[in-house]
Amino acid sequence: MKRFCCAVVALLVAVHAYAVPLDRGDLVAFPTRDGVTQSIFIESPSPNPSMVVVLYSGGDGTLRLDDTGATSSRGNFVVRTAHFWVVRGYAAVLVDAPSDMQQRGMNDYFRRSKEALTDQRAIVAQVRQRFPNSKIALVSTSRGTVTVGNVLEHAPELADGYVLTSPESVAIKHPGISDLDVPEQYRSRVLIVSNKNDVCPVANYAGGQRLASRNNVAFITEESDEGGGDKQSDCGGHSPHGFLGIEVDTLKDIDGWMRQRLDASGPSQ
Repeated sequence: MKRFCCAVVALLVAVHAYAVPLDRGDLVAFPTRDGVTQSIFIESPSPNPSMVVVLYSGGDGTLRLDDTGATSSRGNFVVRTAHFWVVRGYAAVLVDAPSDMQQRGMNDYFRRSKEALTDQRAIVAQVRQRFPNSKIALVSTSRGTVTVGNVLEHAPELADGYVLTSPESVAIKHPGISDLDVPEQYRSRVLIVSNKNDVCPVANYAGGQRLASRNNVAFITEESDEGGGDKQSDCGGHSPHGFLGIEVDTLKDIDGWMRQRLDASGPSQ
C-alpha cells in the first residue's frame, strides 16, 4: 500500500508539473494599432528554444495578464496547461486581448477582423525578434481558433505551424471558422484536435472532423468523458471540450505532430 501511495503521489507531482499556468515569465506590452497596445506573457527555459508555442485561449480572450501571468481564464485548456511546453524545452507565450477589447472581450467578429490580424502580425514580430532562430506554432482552443483561423486564411506565412483544438467549427449565432479555407500550400502545417465526447454545440466532434476533412489537414481524435453531462459547462475548460483528465496525453500528441512536421526545415520569415 505504501508503494502504491508513493506511485500515486509521484504521478500527481508529474501531472502538476506539466499542467499549470505560466507564472515566472516576462510581461511584454507593445503598440499594434493607433492607440492600442497588446500584452503577452513569455516564459522560456532557454534563450534559444527550438520552438515557441503561442497560446490563444477561448472565451472572450481576456487573460488580464500581469507580471505573475494570467489573472483570469486560468481554467482554460491552453492557459492551465501552458507550463507543459516549458517543461518540454519550448518557450510558451500567453496572448491577452488587446487594450481596446479588455473591457468587453473579443467576439468572433472581432477575431476575424483586419484589426485582429494586424495585432497578430505584431505579436509574431515580437516573438521572432526575441527568438529569431526558433520555430513558431500558434496553438489555440475553442474561440481562440477563430483568431488563429484568421491568420491561417489571410497570412499563413506568419507561423511555422498551426494547431486548432476543439475548433469553433459550427456556425450558430457566431460565424466561427466553419467556412475556413486553408491555402493548399500550407495544409501540411495545420493540425486539428477534437475530443470524441465534445458536445459543445459550436465545437462538437463531428464539426472538427468535417473541418479537417474539407481542408485536408491532419486530425487527431482524443477521447475522455470527464466533466461531461452538464449542459452549463459543455463549452467550458473543465469538460471534454477542454480535454479534462487527458490534458497531458493530448499535449503529447500535439507535441509529437509538431516535432515530426515542423523540425524538418528552418523558421519561416
